[in-house]
Amino acid sequence: MEIVIDNFKPKITRPFKRKNEYWVKLILPEGEEYIMKFKSPLEAEDAIYGMLDDLQVYGGKVKLKLREGNVIEDIEVLELYKPSAKELLNEYFND
Repeated sequence: MEIVIDNFKPKITRPFKRKNEYWVKLILPEGEEYIMKFKSPLEAEDAIYGMLDDLQVYGGKVKLKLREGNVIEDIEVLELYKPSAKELLNEYFND
């Protein structure tokens, strides 16, 4: 199943081992949870500090290919919402 999420800005858990795999949960502000599975902790860390880091900080529009249990098979970033420095400062001082 494929879905498109417009404002995808997840909180990302640290990798944890389950069934000889390393899982990472992506938790959206609305409470939805998605899971990404990796073969090694290094692969999981690379994903977290690579593409997923930008999504966690800025958010974006993504297309997810899911299988049963909200497990992400493929994630495609359609657009990354990088605000201007002025917007970041306004957000920082207003929060």
